Amino acid sequence: MEMKVTPLHANGYESAEQWAMFHDTTGEQMSSAVLTTADSRYNGEFLSTLLIGGVATHPEYRRYGCVRRILESAFEQAPERGWVVSLLHPFSFAYYRKFGYEKVSDHRLLEFPMKALDFAPRCPDLKLVDRPERLADALKVYDAFAKNRNIMFRRFDARCYSLNPREENRSTYIWYDSQGTPSSYVTVGVEKYMVVNHLESVNLHVYEQAYTSPESLMAILGFLRMYEGELDSVKIHNCAMCPELDFVLRHYTHTHYLQVPDVMARVLDVKALLEANRYPQESGRFAIRVEDTLPFTAGVYQVEYEKGKAEVARLSHEASYDLSAPMPAFTQLVYGYERYTPDNAVYLPGVQLKNSAEDFFAAFPKRDNGLFEHF
Repeated sequence: MEMKVTPLHANGYESAEQWAMFHDTTGEQMSSAVLTTADSRYNGEFLSTLLIGGVATHPEYRRYGCVRRILESAFEQAPERGWVVSLLHPFSFAYYRKFGYEKVSDHRLLEFPMKALDFAPRCPDLKLVDRPERLADALKVYDAFAKNRNIMFRRFDARCYSLNPREENRSTYIWYDSQGTPSSYVTVGVEKYMVVNHLESVNLHVYEQAYTSPESLMAILGFLRMYEGELDSVKIHNCAMCPELDFVLRHYTHTHYLQVPDVMARVLDVKALLEANRYPQESGRFAIRVEDTLPFTAGVYQVEYEKGKAEVARLSHEASYDLSAPMPAFTQLVYGYERYTPDNAVYLPGVQLKNSAEDFFAAFPKRDNGLFEHF
């Protein structure tokens, strides 16, 4: 099998390439994937991230190990490319777990009748994002909202929002506070059905929401009430990174929650990720052994932290350690997918504790992880 890498596009923020495997004899393309370099959030920092998408293999060439070759070749280039983590939306969690990936975020959907928003005062004050200055303001809101939510991508231009206010039946509206500061936005779309000979509106879909204060979140919910009388229910998509929504809702018995496993991640530079973590103000230290197939990630890492920062040293694989984890479990632990403790972490496959490792668990609490984009 021969592999070819074809650039698709590149700019100052991201680049995409198609990696394809070709048959040595026929020259026919067997398998391909789109590999994109982008920036994703991790505890307020941006990490250079390898995105895997568009993975496809012709049926007659499956079970030949084509995708494995593509992924392993990409991992080999990680030190040179500077990739700290890799993300993907899996077709099979079991399949990608073999390559060191693990679930770090879910797709969460809330659905409730429009009348369940009766606690939010109606707010007609949002403005349609239909001009460049409002787009720039929306990007400011997104940056402030995303800063302390893991995974969220860096956004930088008009591809993030449509300047055509009605494109794809989605519209973005922005709210400014009393001082004129952009403070929240929401992207909505109306679902319609053909009934006999006319279209009838039914559901209001919320595809994105970003907010910077309780007041700005309530403004969004109050704006959704402006659709009362036209629509029956509200469906808020992709809100795993928005726990505040659940804080303000009041009619829980009328709310339907759907949670589906979504994003998988894999650490490609353990030292860089440990250094990027936001640590407690109190001092602490731990040593963790990372088990991995990649020689440049496997090993024991000693971390000493204080006042939010840490010194990280990579030791030999035989050095003493407080806990040990294979790469999938390690990735899930350091992303804070759940609230892990010495008691429950040992249920993660392959995790072993030599002691309570309390300083490790204090350094990696549960965090809000999520992503609006699909790739």
